[in-house]
Amino acid sequence: MLQVNDLTIGVEHSPLSLLREVSFTVEAGEIMGLVGESGSGKTMASLAMMGILPPGIEFRDGSVEIDGRRLVDADGVIRRTAEEMAMIFQQPKSALNPTMRVGRQISRVIRINQGVPADEAQHRAVEMLAHVGIPGAQRVAKAYPHQLSGGMCQRVMIAMALSCRPKVLVADEATTALDVTIQAQIFDLMRDLVAETQAAVVFITHDLAAVAEMCDRVTVMYGGQVMETGDTRSVLTNPQHPYTRFLLDAVERDVDPRVEEKGVNFALTGCRFAHRCPYAFGACSEFPPMVPVGDSHHASCFLHADERSSSVTA
Repeated sequence: MLQVNDLTIGVEHSPLSLLREVSFTVEAGEIMGLVGESGSGKTMASLAMMGILPPGIEFRDGSVEIDGRRLVDADGVIRRTAEEMAMIFQQPKSALNPTMRVGRQISRVIRINQGVPADEAQHRAVEMLAHVGIPGAQRVAKAYPHQLSGGMCQRVMIAMALSCRPKVLVADEATTALDVTIQAQIFDLMRDLVAETQAAVVFITHDLAAVAEMCDRVTVMYGGQVMETGDTRSVLTNPQHPYTRFLLDAVERDVDPRVEEKGVNFALTGCRFAHRCPYAFGACSEFPPMVPVGDSHHASCFLHADERSSSVTA
């Protein structure tokens, strides 16, 4: 349903790339986790796919396809419809318009994108609020965002994103600001909606526990590069990239002391984890290939592309 190939994004008037040849796919009805620490490029990738890059950031190369339709035109501009892709943003109270009642915000999306009359759009907005489990949807539709809790605002955002029944749904840290009880409710809601609509979901998070619970597959990013991708169980139980192991160690045990705490160096021509990686060697100064390391499991690492890998990883 969603295919991203060699997505490359950079800063205007700079040779440096913030995202470099990012590729992944998501099937209909599948939830794909996009994970990595802050600054790894997860949100930038989602903004690029949506065609809403911030000022000063430019699309340089790559393609985005939804259900076989290429979204990138000859000028490098993403042209999509609300029926093709929608996004749930990280901070719902910031993403919602504070001066507009939430029902009107949803109905406006429906009216603009589907061309239905205002009365019908308002009726459908209330139906969507009820559909995402909001009690008293008619009353809530008349409320302003500041009158609702964080969990309620997140449900409003989900209702708005799903109001045009998109084929692809991007959820950017959709539950980060919520307490664990509300988070579990949102997880259940999203799973039910995906099963119902068969949308392809890109679930962006830095929470590996959420990935284990929610996602069918996972793509690990660092420094604007894809490090590893595969089915969730395989990646989390048998990580094949040193960065993925580092992430899991940070949750489960003490991290390898050889992995230094350094920021991302976007000037590196090779693997952007190489300056922190305890297994780095000469070949890592080149851009690493994505190689198979198991069934539907790939890692972008010379440890697997080079014949010396077996002795290093052993």
